[in-house]
Amino acid sequence: MCPMIPSDLPEALKTRCAALDELLSNHRRIGIAFSGGVDSTLLAWYVHVVLEREVHLFLVAGTLLPNRERGRAVEAALETGLNPEVISLDPLASPSIVENSPERCYHCKKLLMSAVRTQGIQRGCSILCDGTHAEDHLSHRPGRKALDELGFVSPLGRAGFSKEHIRELSRLAGLSTWNRPSQSCLATRVPYGTRLTTDLLQRIDLAESILLDMGIGQVRVRVHGDLARIEIPAASFHAVLREEDRSRISESFRRLGFIHTTLDILGFRSGSWDESTRADSRAKRDPQ
Repeated sequence: MCPMIPSDLPEALKTRCAALDELLSNHRRIGIAFSGGVDSTLLAWYVHVVLEREVHLFLVAGTLLPNRERGRAVEAALETGLNPEVISLDPLASPSIVENSPERCYHCKKLLMSAVRTQGIQRGCSILCDGTHAEDHLSHRPGRKALDELGFVSPLGRAGFSKEHIRELSRLAGLSTWNRPSQSCLATRVPYGTRLTTDLLQRIDLAESILLDMGIGQVRVRVHGDLARIEIPAASFHAVLREEDRSRISESFRRLGFIHTTLDILGFRSGSWDESTRADSRAKRDPQ
């Protein structure tokens, strides 16, 4: 079990914790859509350890979840003193997800969170929560609509927790996830309009594992047909630019079906596929 948070919290965190307490004070049995990331882990720990509520964690595992993330999520749950309920679901059984339109995230989130909602109701949860924080509304997140439609509540966001607040409180609580890099589903590596297949997602997962095993903490391998575009933080460029590493990565990727491998000089950006979507929206809104 993690230690309790210290009494001398910074004022900004005290205010937000008080708001979180008030939001959840009337609920004794709480369900949480759990990913094992920094946000949902903090929420699970806080509700279970600090508020001493009955908590049910629901982890959806399927083809869009990187292999190593399932194990890490279970470890994170155990650190909070809880066992997650794993829901096995294949999003690629849904044509609206396979076609991979810009609204894919909405359809996927609706499918996955509907399964979580069903389990939560069966467990008698009076509220279903996710780990969305106060800054998530600033990015392109079609899945937010699905959560709203299904009645999910985002306590961290409502209480005003930013990502920085969440990391700081996680660190003070002694949670190992406090500095864990942000993760996303494997479909975010594929350009909109390119059909999603199990084979393609597995190859992306394996390609990213090669880089992660080299000690690079934040990795995205975006695909353009038979070209793999590596996004990593600029500070990690040296890890892939040595001649022997370049040759090994290129050959390994080639065996996975990626004939060409490039390093994106802009480095890692969360949701980089949406850059063109935002640019198109601005162009339509502000024509020259």
